[in-house]
Amino acid sequence: MFTIAKTEATRGIWSTDRDFPEGPGRGMVMVDVIAAGICGTDYHIYNWDSWSSSRIITPMTIGHEFVGIISALGEGVTGYNVGERVSAECHIACGECHFCRTGNAHICENTCIIGVDRPGAFAQQVEIPASNLWRVPDAIPDRHAAVYDPVGNAMHMVVTAKVTARDVLIVGGGPIGLFAAAIATAHGARTVIVQEPNQSRAAIAQSLDIDLVVNPRSVDCDDQILDVTNGHGPDVVLEVSGNGAALNAALNLAAPGAIVALLGIPGGPVELDLGAKVVMKGISLLGVTGRRMYETWYQVEAFMLKNPDLLDKVITHVIPATDFQYGFDLMDEGACGKVVLDFLQVEQRLSA
Repeated sequence: MFTIAKTEATRGIWSTDRDFPEGPGRGMVMVDVIAAGICGTDYHIYNWDSWSSSRIITPMTIGHEFVGIISALGEGVTGYNVGERVSAECHIACGECHFCRTGNAHICENTCIIGVDRPGAFAQQVEIPASNLWRVPDAIPDRHAAVYDPVGNAMHMVVTAKVTARDVLIVGGGPIGLFAAAIATAHGARTVIVQEPNQSRAAIAQSLDIDLVVNPRSVDCDDQILDVTNGHGPDVVLEVSGNGAALNAALNLAAPGAIVALLGIPGGPVELDLGAKVVMKGISLLGVTGRRMYETWYQVEAFMLKNPDLLDKVITHVIPATDFQYGFDLMDEGACGKVVLDFLQVEQRLSA
Protein backbone atom coordinates (compact mmCIF):
# COMPACT_ATOMS: atom_id res chain seq x y z
CA MET A 1 0.00 0.00 0.00
CA PHE A 2 1.32 3.44 -0.99
CA THR A 3 1.64 5.84 1.95
CA ILE A 4 3.24 9.22 2.62
CA ALA A 5 5.01 9.14 5.95
CA LYS A 6 7.40 10.84 8.32
CA THR A 7 10.01 8.10 8.46
CA GLU A 8 12.99 10.07 9.77
CA ALA A 9 13.39 12.67 12.52
CA THR A 10 14.53 15.39 10.12
CA ARG A 11 13.05 17.79 7.58
CA GLY A 12 11.21 16.08 4.74
CA ILE A 13 8.53 13.53 3.99
CA TRP A 14 8.79 10.22 2.14
CA SER A 15 6.71 7.64 0.29
CA THR A 16 6.56 4.17 1.80
CA ASP A 17 5.13 0.82 0.80
CA ARG A 18 3.49 -1.25 3.52
CA ASP A 19 0.95 -4.06 3.67
CA PHE A 20 -2.73 -3.24 3.48
CA PRO A 21 -4.38 -3.51 6.91
CA GLU A 22 -5.96 -6.89 7.66
CA GLY A 23 -9.32 -5.31 8.42
CA PRO A 24 -10.98 -2.81 10.73
CA GLY A 25 -11.20 -3.47 14.45
CA ARG A 26 -14.34 -3.37 16.54
CA GLY A 27 -16.23 -0.11 16.06
CA MET A 28 -13.90 0.87 13.21
CA VAL A 29 -14.30 1.20 9.45
CA MET A 30 -11.80 0.92 6.63
CA VAL A 31 -11.91 3.76 4.12
CA ASP A 32 -10.30 3.69 0.68
CA VAL A 33 -8.93 7.21 0.29
CA ILE A 34 -10.01 9.18 -2.80
CA ALA A 35 -8.39 12.54 -2.06
CA ALA A 36 -6.63 14.25 0.83
CA GLY A 37 -5.67 17.86 1.55
CA ILE A 38 -2.21 18.94 2.66
CA CYS A 39 -2.73 20.77 5.95
CA GLY A 40 -0.59 23.35 7.71
CA THR A 41 -0.07 20.69 10.36
CA ASP A 42 1.38 18.36 7.72
CA TYR A 43 3.68 21.20 6.69
CA HIS A 44 4.79 21.64 10.33
CA ILE A 45 5.59 17.91 10.37
CA TYR A 46 7.39 18.19 7.03
CA ASN A 47 9.58 21.01 8.40
CA TRP A 48 10.13 19.09 11.67
CA ASP A 49 9.72 22.18 13.84
CA SER A 50 9.70 22.27 17.63
CA TRP A 51 6.01 21.34 17.86
CA SER A 52 6.12 18.36 15.49
CA SER A 53 9.45 17.02 16.72
CA SER A 54 8.11 16.94 20.27
CA ARG A 55 4.81 15.28 19.24
CA ILE A 56 5.36 12.87 16.35
CA ILE A 57 6.78 9.39 16.87
CA THR A 58 8.39 8.19 13.65
CA PRO A 59 7.59 6.39 11.47
CA MET A 60 4.12 7.94 11.10
CA THR A 61 1.80 8.03 8.10
CA ILE A 62 0.59 11.63 8.10
CA GLY A 63 -2.51 13.36 6.70
CA HIS A 64 -5.92 13.91 8.25
CA GLU A 65 -8.02 15.84 5.71
CA PHE A 66 -9.64 13.35 3.35
CA VAL A 67 -12.62 11.85 1.56
CA GLY A 68 -12.99 8.19 0.67
CA ILE A 69 -15.22 5.15 0.21
CA ILE A 70 -16.02 2.70 3.00
CA SER A 71 -14.53 -0.64 2.02
CA ALA A 72 -15.02 -2.69 5.21
CA LEU A 73 -16.94 -2.50 8.49
CA GLY A 74 -15.60 -3.69 11.81
CA GLU A 75 -17.57 -5.68 14.36
CA GLY A 76 -20.37 -3.73 16.01
CA VAL A 77 -20.57 -1.00 13.36
CA THR A 78 -24.13 -0.10 12.41
CA GLY A 79 -25.68 2.66 10.34
CA TYR A 80 -23.05 2.57 7.59
CA ASN A 81 -22.64 0.50 4.45
CA VAL A 82 -19.72 -0.52 2.28
CA GLY A 83 -19.58 1.83 -0.71
CA GLU A 84 -20.67 5.01 1.09
CA ARG A 85 -18.57 8.13 0.51
CA VAL A 86 -17.37 9.71 3.75
CA SER A 87 -15.05 12.22 5.32
CA ALA A 88 -14.16 12.12 9.01
CA GLU A 89 -13.38 14.23 12.05
CA CYS A 90 -9.65 13.70 12.63
CA HIS A 91 -9.80 14.33 16.40
CA ILE A 92 -10.69 11.06 18.10
CA ALA A 93 -12.16 12.03 21.47
CA CYS A 94 -12.39 9.66 24.42
CA GLY A 95 -16.09 10.30 25.08
CA GLU A 96 -15.56 9.89 28.82
CA CYS A 97 -13.68 12.93 30.15
CA HIS A 98 -15.31 16.02 31.65
CA PHE A 99 -15.03 17.96 28.38
CA CYS A 100 -16.53 15.23 26.22
CA ARG A 101 -19.42 14.81 28.65
CA THR A 102 -20.18 18.54 28.65
CA GLY A 103 -20.39 18.94 24.86
CA ASN A 104 -16.79 20.06 24.37
CA ALA A 105 -15.22 17.03 22.73
CA HIS A 106 -13.09 19.31 20.53
CA ILE A 107 -10.95 19.98 23.62
CA CYS A 108 -11.02 16.40 24.94
CA GLU A 109 -8.08 15.96 27.30
CA ASN A 110 -7.35 12.53 25.77
CA THR A 111 -7.62 13.49 22.10
CA CYS A 112 -5.86 11.26 19.57
CA ILE A 113 -5.36 12.78 16.11
CA ILE A 114 -5.07 10.71 12.95
CA GLY A 115 -1.92 11.49 11.03
CA VAL A 116 -0.32 12.78 14.23
CA ASP A 117 -0.82 10.21 16.98
CA ARG A 118 -1.99 7.27 14.82
CA PRO A 119 -1.64 6.38 11.11
CA GLY A 120 -3.26 8.97 8.91
CA ALA A 121 -5.00 9.45 5.58
CA PHE A 122 -2.03 9.95 3.24
CA ALA A 123 -2.47 6.31 2.28
CA GLN A 124 -4.60 4.16 0.02
CA GLN A 125 -6.54 3.02 3.09
CA VAL A 126 -7.13 4.48 6.53
CA GLU A 127 -8.89 2.98 9.57
CA ILE A 128 -11.32 5.36 11.31
CA PRO A 129 -13.76 5.00 14.23
CA ALA A 130 -17.29 4.78 12.85
CA SER A 131 -18.31 7.47 15.32
CA ASN A 132 -16.01 9.95 13.55
CA LEU A 133 -17.42 9.46 10.05
CA TRP A 134 -19.31 12.12 8.09
CA ARG A 135 -21.41 11.17 5.06
CA VAL A 136 -20.75 13.38 2.06
CA PRO A 137 -23.71 14.54 -0.06
CA ASP A 138 -23.50 13.69 -3.76
CA ALA A 139 -23.57 17.40 -4.64
CA ILE A 140 -20.19 18.00 -2.97
CA PRO A 141 -17.28 17.01 -5.27
CA ASP A 142 -14.30 15.04 -3.99
CA ARG A 143 -11.91 18.01 -4.07
CA HIS A 144 -14.24 19.92 -1.73
CA ALA A 145 -15.08 16.95 0.49
CA ALA A 146 -11.35 16.39 1.03
CA VAL A 147 -11.11 19.73 2.90
CA TYR A 148 -14.04 19.55 5.33
CA ASP A 149 -11.45 19.67 8.12
CA PRO A 150 -9.70 23.00 7.34
CA VAL A 151 -12.94 24.65 6.27
CA GLY A 152 -14.19 23.45 9.65
CA ASN A 153 -11.27 25.19 11.40
CA ALA A 154 -12.15 28.41 9.61
CA MET A 155 -15.86 27.99 10.32
CA HIS A 156 -15.27 27.32 14.03
CA MET A 157 -13.12 30.44 14.29
CA VAL A 158 -15.55 32.70 12.40
CA VAL A 159 -18.61 31.49 14.31
CA THR A 160 -16.86 31.70 17.69
CA ALA A 161 -15.72 35.28 16.98
CA LYS A 162 -19.28 36.42 16.07
CA VAL A 163 -18.36 38.37 12.95
CA THR A 164 -21.83 39.43 11.78
CA ALA A 165 -22.04 43.21 11.16
CA ARG A 166 -18.47 43.68 12.41
CA ASP A 167 -15.21 44.82 10.81
CA VAL A 168 -13.00 41.73 10.51
CA LEU A 169 -9.23 41.58 10.03
CA ILE A 170 -7.78 38.21 9.03
CA VAL A 171 -4.06 37.97 9.74
CA GLY A 172 -2.60 35.46 7.28
CA GLY A 173 -3.83 34.53 3.81
CA GLY A 174 -3.02 30.84 3.85
CA PRO A 175 -5.80 28.36 3.03
CA ILE A 176 -7.56 28.64 6.41
CA GLY A 177 -7.35 32.43 6.32
CA LEU A 178 -8.78 32.41 2.80
CA PHE A 179 -11.58 30.05 3.79
CA ALA A 180 -12.25 32.29 6.80
CA ALA A 181 -12.52 35.35 4.54
CA ALA A 182 -15.13 33.64 2.38
CA ILE A 183 -17.06 32.39 5.41
CA ALA A 184 -16.95 35.76 7.20
CA THR A 185 -18.43 37.41 4.11
CA ALA A 186 -21.15 34.75 3.93
CA HIS A 187 -21.89 35.36 7.63
CA GLY A 188 -22.55 39.05 7.10
CA ALA A 189 -19.35 40.72 8.29
CA ARG A 190 -19.53 44.46 7.62
CA THR A 191 -15.95 44.59 6.35
CA VAL A 192 -13.51 41.77 5.59
CA ILE A 193 -9.79 42.55 5.40
CA VAL A 194 -7.01 40.04 4.69
CA GLN A 195 -3.44 40.90 5.64
CA GLU A 196 -0.98 38.83 3.60
CA PRO A 197 2.54 39.62 2.28
CA ASN A 198 2.70 36.79 -0.28
CA GLN A 199 1.56 38.06 -3.68
CA SER A 200 0.16 34.72 -4.87
CA ARG A 201 -2.05 34.30 -1.82
CA ALA A 202 -2.99 37.99 -1.82
CA ALA A 203 -4.23 37.52 -5.39
CA ILE A 204 -6.44 34.61 -4.26
CA ALA A 205 -7.83 36.79 -1.46
CA GLN A 206 -8.59 39.53 -4.03
CA SER A 207 -10.56 37.00 -6.09
CA LEU A 208 -12.92 36.46 -3.14
CA ASP A 209 -14.29 40.00 -3.60
CA ILE A 210 -13.56 41.10 -0.06
CA ASP A 211 -13.16 44.71 1.02
CA LEU A 212 -9.39 45.02 1.38
CA VAL A 213 -6.27 42.93 0.85
CA VAL A 214 -3.23 44.60 2.36
CA ASN A 215 0.47 43.83 2.57
CA PRO A 216 1.58 44.11 6.23
CA ARG A 217 5.01 45.26 4.99
CA SER A 218 3.47 48.29 3.29
CA VAL A 219 4.24 51.57 5.08
CA ASP A 220 0.56 52.55 4.94
CA CYS A 221 -0.86 49.16 5.98
CA ASP A 222 -2.37 50.45 9.22
CA ASP A 223 -3.77 53.56 7.53
CA GLN A 224 -5.53 51.43 4.90
CA ILE A 225 -7.13 49.25 7.59
CA LEU A 226 -8.20 52.24 9.68
CA ASP A 227 -9.67 53.88 6.59
CA VAL A 228 -12.05 50.99 5.82
CA THR A 229 -13.00 50.56 9.50
CA ASN A 230 -14.07 54.19 10.01
CA GLY A 231 -10.93 54.97 11.98
CA HIS A 232 -11.55 52.66 14.94
CA GLY A 233 -9.80 49.51 13.78
CA PRO A 234 -11.19 45.98 13.42
CA ASP A 235 -13.83 44.71 15.85
CA VAL A 236 -12.70 41.15 15.21
CA VAL A 237 -9.20 39.82 14.50
CA LEU A 238 -8.79 36.26 13.21
CA GLU A 239 -5.13 35.31 13.67
CA VAL A 240 -4.14 32.36 11.50
CA SER A 241 -0.51 33.16 10.69
CA GLY A 242 1.08 32.00 13.95
CA ASN A 243 3.44 34.98 13.60
CA GLY A 244 4.12 36.70 16.94
CA ALA A 245 5.02 40.04 15.39
CA ALA A 246 1.84 40.01 13.29
CA LEU A 247 -0.25 39.26 16.37
CA ASN A 248 1.32 42.15 18.28
CA ALA A 249 0.67 44.50 15.37
CA ALA A 250 -2.95 43.35 15.12
CA LEU A 251 -3.49 43.91 18.85
CA ASN A 252 -2.15 47.46 18.45
CA LEU A 253 -4.64 48.08 15.66
CA ALA A 254 -7.69 46.29 17.12
CA ALA A 255 -10.58 48.41 18.33
CA PRO A 256 -11.19 48.59 22.08
CA GLY A 257 -13.35 45.66 23.10
CA ALA A 258 -12.36 43.64 20.03
CA ILE A 259 -12.49 39.87 19.88
CA VAL A 260 -9.16 38.31 18.84
CA ALA A 261 -9.45 34.64 17.87
CA LEU A 262 -6.17 32.71 17.74
CA LEU A 263 -5.88 29.65 15.52
CA GLY A 264 -2.36 29.96 14.07
CA ILE A 265 0.27 27.92 15.89
CA PRO A 266 3.46 29.92 16.64
CA GLY A 267 6.82 28.24 16.20
CA GLY A 268 7.71 29.14 19.80
CA PRO A 269 6.76 31.45 22.71
CA VAL A 270 5.22 34.82 21.84
CA GLU A 271 5.82 37.89 24.00
CA LEU A 272 2.85 40.23 24.56
CA ASP A 273 2.35 43.36 26.60
CA LEU A 274 -0.89 42.05 28.11
CA GLY A 275 -1.48 45.12 30.22
CA ALA A 276 -1.36 47.67 27.40
CA LYS A 277 -2.57 45.58 24.48
CA VAL A 278 -5.21 43.36 26.08
CA VAL A 279 -6.29 44.38 29.59
CA MET A 280 -6.50 48.16 29.15
CA LYS A 281 -8.20 47.78 25.75
CA GLY A 282 -10.74 45.25 27.01
CA ILE A 283 -9.68 42.74 24.36
CA SER A 284 -11.08 39.20 24.44
CA LEU A 285 -8.55 36.54 23.43
CA LEU A 286 -10.08 33.27 22.20
CA GLY A 287 -8.08 30.13 21.53
CA VAL A 288 -9.67 28.11 18.72
CA THR A 289 -8.84 24.48 18.06
CA GLY A 290 -10.40 21.87 15.81
CA ARG A 291 -14.13 21.83 15.16
CA ARG A 292 -17.13 21.55 17.46
CA MET A 293 -18.32 17.95 17.15
CA TYR A 294 -20.43 17.92 15.15
CA GLU A 295 -22.13 21.29 15.00
CA THR A 296 -19.32 22.76 12.89
CA TRP A 297 -19.65 19.94 10.36
CA TYR A 298 -23.30 20.84 9.67
CA GLN A 299 -22.27 24.47 9.21
CA VAL A 300 -19.45 23.52 6.83
CA GLU A 301 -21.72 21.31 4.76
CA ALA A 302 -24.26 24.12 4.33
CA PHE A 303 -21.48 26.52 3.30
CA MET A 304 -20.00 24.04 0.80
CA LEU A 305 -23.36 23.36 -0.83
CA LYS A 306 -24.07 27.08 -1.29
CA ASN A 307 -20.58 28.37 -2.16
CA PRO A 308 -18.75 25.88 -4.41
CA ASP A 309 -17.24 28.71 -6.47
CA LEU A 310 -15.51 30.18 -3.41
CA LEU A 311 -14.00 26.80 -2.51
CA ASP A 312 -12.61 26.44 -6.03
CA LYS A 313 -10.89 29.80 -5.75
CA VAL A 314 -9.01 28.63 -2.63
CA ILE A 315 -8.26 25.07 -3.85
CA THR A 316 -5.61 25.95 -6.42
CA HIS A 317 -3.99 22.55 -7.05
CA VAL A 318 -5.27 18.97 -7.30
CA ILE A 319 -2.26 16.72 -8.01
CA PRO A 320 -1.55 12.97 -8.03
CA ALA A 321 -0.66 11.76 -4.54
CA THR A 322 2.57 10.29 -5.90
CA ASP A 323 3.63 13.88 -6.70
CA PHE A 324 3.27 14.90 -3.05
CA GLN A 325 6.74 16.49 -2.96
CA TYR A 326 5.57 19.03 -5.54
CA GLY A 327 2.72 19.91 -3.21
CA PHE A 328 5.10 20.57 -0.31
CA ASP A 329 7.38 22.54 -2.64
CA LEU A 330 4.44 24.76 -3.58
CA MET A 331 3.81 25.38 0.12
CA ASP A 332 7.50 26.17 0.62
CA GLU A 333 7.25 28.80 -2.10
CA GLY A 334 3.86 30.11 -0.98
CA ALA A 335 2.78 29.58 -4.59
CA CYS A 336 -0.58 27.99 -3.84
CA GLY A 337 -3.80 28.12 -1.95
CA LYS A 338 -5.05 24.71 -0.84
CA VAL A 339 -3.33 21.65 -2.32
CA VAL A 340 -5.30 18.40 -2.63
CA LEU A 341 -3.68 15.02 -3.34
CA ASP A 342 -5.55 12.66 -5.67
CA PHE A 343 -5.23 9.06 -4.48
CA LEU A 344 -7.38 7.56 -7.24
CA GLN A 345 -4.40 7.83 -9.60
CA VAL A 346 -2.03 5.96 -7.28
CA GLU A 347 -2.73 2.43 -8.51
CA GLN A 348 -2.48 3.57 -12.12
CA ARG A 349 0.80 5.45 -11.52
CA LEU A 350 2.41 2.62 -9.56
CA SER A 351 1.54 -0.01 -12.17
CA ALA A 352 2.68 2.13 -15.12
